[in-house]
Amino acid sequence: MAGSALLDARVILEIANLRPGHRVADFGAGGTGHLVLPAARILADDGVVFAVDIHPDALSMLRGHRSLHSLLNLYPVRGDIERLGGVADIEQGTLDRIFLINTLWSARRRASIVSEARRLLAPNGQIIVVDWEPHSRHVLAPEVANRVAPYAAGRLFAEGGCRECGQFRASRDHWGRVYSH
Repeated sequence: MAGSALLDARVILEIANLRPGHRVADFGAGGTGHLVLPAARILADDGVVFAVDIHPDALSMLRGHRSLHSLLNLYPVRGDIERLGGVADIEQGTLDRIFLINTLWSARRRASIVSEARRLLAPNGQIIVVDWEPHSRHVLAPEVANRVAPYAAGRLFAEGGCRECGQFRASRDHWGRVYSH
């Protein structure tokens, strides 16, 4: 898959500790299915995976993956994660895990993403965030000015009412954090 050279979805999903019955969402899923396809396989009939994106082309690609791989627990959902209430097709307070993978660096309204994630997060849920290291020299890394350092993400989530409950190294070029209510 396209993203596997940069990030190993298995590492991120292992950190997420998915369990039977979990309802999870990937905010800004994109069309490759890099994270949502293996998550849907892990949960199989015992959970639900929402692939949230604002771009119709990405959702179309995800619907194709869903059909091709017979992943009936994978639901592509159109939503604006940068707006409170922008992911209207998922019930408030029902997600056990929310993934923000390489999403913060490109967002304009980061605080709104945190608010929307908190709105949808179940009481014992977790938000798993992975983004570019500030000093990465990888050819695909975004401009340094757009990157979000881990401490800045921590401040953003703390101001949004979340607490950090874990850190991990997602790759040589990516940091990872886990947040909860």
